[in-house]
Amino acid sequence: MTPYQRMREVNKGIAQQMILWGHDVKHPQGNLLQRFGMTRHASPGLKGTSCYRMPWEAGEVQLHGACACWFPADAAHAPGCLYQRTTRRLKLWHATQAPVPGGDEGKNASPEIVWQSSQPFLRWLKAYETWVIAECGTAWRQQAWRAQFSLAKKNPWLPPQEALEWWHTQVMSESLADAH
Repeated sequence: MTPYQRMREVNKGIAQQMILWGHDVKHPQGNLLQRFGMTRHASPGLKGTSCYRMPWEAGEVQLHGACACWFPADAAHAPGCLYQRTTRRLKLWHATQAPVPGGDEGKNASPEIVWQSSQPFLRWLKAYETWVIAECGTAWRQQAWRAQFSLAKKNPWLPPQEALEWWHTQVMSESLADAH
């Protein structure tokens, strides 16, 4: 798989994840994002929406309805990443604070550079999805995945179990990422 093909798959996977996360906040036994350890705040930039935050790998993961990101706490760290729902692309994020949804945009870079910079976020995604399956079983994820078929113009990516396997085989472990 070329770096371009891999990033194309990552972008499809994150687009699907954003739909799944939307279902996770409405889980019958409570908001799964919060149960996983994320805190809920008002989203800056977009009135009436929420932002979910969580410290992760010397930085922070943030999920908004319009975007998802990981950014480092220290400017000396490599850039973070930003996925915007409108562009359906993962880009670099060169700041130590979160982007403002609907306002800030990331920077374009080669697929290899974006791939490297997105590893903390993708490891978080992999950890979260592994936890959801363990905590709620495959039936919950299948139900949320099938729900996207009813949304106009939505082409699902991979079914949940295949998607989780893809993340596990493609995303670098932290020790490998630290070696680069």
